[in-house]
Amino acid sequence: MSTAYHPQTDGQTEVTNRALGNILRCLVGDHIKGWDSKLCQAEFAHNHAMNRSLGFSPFRVVYGQVPRCPLDLTTIPDKSRFHGGALEFVDDLLQVHSQAKANLEASSVKYKAVADVKRRELLFEPGDLVWVVLTKDRLPLREYNKLKSRKIGPVEVLERINANAYRVQLPDHLKTSNVFNVKYLSPFRGDNDDPDSWPNPLSPGET
Repeated sequence: MSTAYHPQTDGQTEVTNRALGNILRCLVGDHIKGWDSKLCQAEFAHNHAMNRSLGFSPFRVVYGQVPRCPLDLTTIPDKSRFHGGALEFVDDLLQVHSQAKANLEASSVKYKAVADVKRRELLFEPGDLVWVVLTKDRLPLREYNKLKSRKIGPVEVLERINANAYRVQLPDHLKTSNVFNVKYLSPFRGDNDDPDSWPNPLSPGET
């Protein structure tokens, strides 16, 4: 379950939907309205392909073996397949799960290291003044305009829910949730007359 106004927490589902969308785009061709008839084929292809993070295909992790695909139905013998006993099957499945878990942990460490390069840690206390970025989904349809200022403020921090979520005091005319992710907040460092203030930053050499 993802929180309101923060769909990034549902990233695994979004990545899967993107992968299935790419597969369907290749399958439907010019017959876009017939996408529903290709769902089974897209699902089989997605579960049959090797996952980069797991190191195995979803079929291999869940069922312990990869089902035959159309290429396996040819007359070429497949010497890589064999049928062992139940104990060998269970041992092989446990080994696959162990290796898949290790691969996922290694992938998580790698992705975290890349994400931490751009991550900035901000901590606010109740009473602090901040700038708030209003996204399109926060505003009524008729009030949104691309040329309007994206930041409002300064507004006061009312509560720190956790390190990633804060409750702020929004103006009365804004009928939206007053809980924001820290990525949409930035510290208020004084009036905008200061040319080097946070809301009006200048790069070196600019005027």
